[in-house]
Amino acid sequence: MLKITASTVKAAFGLKDSDNVGRYFYTSVQAVPAILESVRQGKNVPCLIPHGIDQDPHFRVSRDVFPKLGYYKPAAIHSVFLPGLKGVDSKMSSSNPNSTVFTTEDPAGIRKKIMKHAFSGGQPSLKEQREKGADLSVDISYQWLYMFFESSDKKIKKIGEDYSNGSMTTGEIKNYLADKIEKFLVKHQKEREKARKNLHKYFPKK
Repeated sequence: MLKITASTVKAAFGLKDSDNVGRYFYTSVQAVPAILESVRQGKNVPCLIPHGIDQDPHFRVSRDVFPKLGYYKPAAIHSVFLPGLKGVDSKMSSSNPNSTVFTTEDPAGIRKKIMKHAFSGGQPSLKEQREKGADLSVDISYQWLYMFFESSDKKIKKIGEDYSNGSMTTGEIKNYLADKIEKFLVKHQKEREKARKNLHKYFPKK
């Protein structure tokens, strides 16, 4: 976008003159979906962008620039990322199949992955777990349930209490999470197959 200057990008992202030119240009690419439908329809269409907090600077810049180009400012919802299976500070990566659960995976194999690779905040032994309980802040099974896979506030509160006071074991919470993910994947994969015949409706037309 012609209205985005190098000075604006440097201020928003802390870039230096020595940074790759692609980093300066990236905001222009990242922000395009917010006006794509307006361009396609030939009129202003409001746009709501759900994104992680790391993408916020791109859309803050776009909110300043789009009105100058005659488009609406995009609205934004900040979303929370699920952490990778390896720990709360880890990221999911397609290059590491054990870092996450993919929506294309066989639901039957999910339990083994969760049991083996989901980082635990529980204690090393059952005796210690009963005495000390788990650290919920680093336990991936609890974090995934809390963020996405358990919709009942009452249930997640009970799980948190039981797991942190030692009444629940790591194996139990992992199995509970595996049950949730298996059901989600079965439903998701069925719905995805039904949606295939409608994909053409969502691609921009020339």
